Amino acid sequence: MDFSDYKGIYVIAEVRDGKVEKVTGELLGQARKLAEKTGDPVEAVILGSGVKERAQDLIAYGADVVYVMESPLLAHYDGMAYEKELGALLKEKKPSAILFAATPYGRDLAPRIASAVVCGVTADVTELSVDEKTGLIVWSRPAMGGNIMADIISPQYRPQVGTVRPSTFDLPEADASRKGSVVEVPVTLTEKDLGTILKEIIPAPKEENPIEEAQIIVAGGRGIHSEEEWAQLHELADLLGGSVGASRPICELGWEPHSAQIGQTGKSVAPHIYFAFGISGAMQHICGVKADIMIAVNRDKNAPIMEMADYAVTADLKDFLPAFIAEVKKIQEK
Repeated sequence: MDFSDYKGIYVIAEVRDGKVEKVTGELLGQARKLAEKTGDPVEAVILGSGVKERAQDLIAYGADVVYVMESPLLAHYDGMAYEKELGALLKEKKPSAILFAATPYGRDLAPRIASAVVCGVTADVTELSVDEKTGLIVWSRPAMGGNIMADIISPQYRPQVGTVRPSTFDLPEADASRKGSVVEVPVTLTEKDLGTILKEIIPAPKEENPIEEAQIIVAGGRGIHSEEEWAQLHELADLLGGSVGASRPICELGWEPHSAQIGQTGKSVAPHIYFAFGISGAMQHICGVKADIMIAVNRDKNAPIMEMADYAVTADLKDFLPAFIAEVKKIQEK
């Protein structure tokens, strides 16, 4: 098929409380890297009410063109309304690829748009690259229960569409001096186009130090055998000013809420320092971790995580954790 009319790598911006979400900047930064290899422009679409003033933020992160779709009816996300407006624009513009964040917003909107433009979606992508021979985007994600990484391409359909997990890519430094075009797109919505009627917003309890924003994470897995041992991770995290993360089995035991789960079925994190206590290093967990420094402590010296770690300690956690906490306290007392 001839796809010569399909051009541009599009990023669908996500806005919350009037601010562009961090993941949108991450996607724009990665889109720029892909565009350097494909020769496509980087274009962004932002929908909402009063969002035009955020267009320059998207340009600063790498967008060449920003399409602004404003209406009071777009103030709060509504799948049917967003699909109607965004789908019509993308059918007209014919992008080569579309990047959504793998957030509740993106996970709902991406398949709606894919249905509208008749293509597939690669969900929960953790790596993006360009195939040198074909120029196609390679969407990589864990598969088969997290035991392998699958590389997915779309040679017969356009656009190429995927949702990308937050914190997968680094947030680029915003360049306020970048120049780009802002295009206002007329919105034709009426109240009849809304799928839901918003009556009230009940805010969820706010986490004091969510793991997806933490610079230090103290994480544990099945190598920790009791709630008493687990409490030591909280003590250490408090001493270091970090957050506590967990592998799936720990959350299933009820020792931590699901919001603390890291990995394929949890959150992606990108801290400066990641402590992995009693974590084996299975793909299902480690695919959600991108740390500057990883420190692993495990009784099994052959555990996969010991090779992945920057610093690996072979030790029994019931002995190591109390001793390590005591040393941290001594250092802080000086």
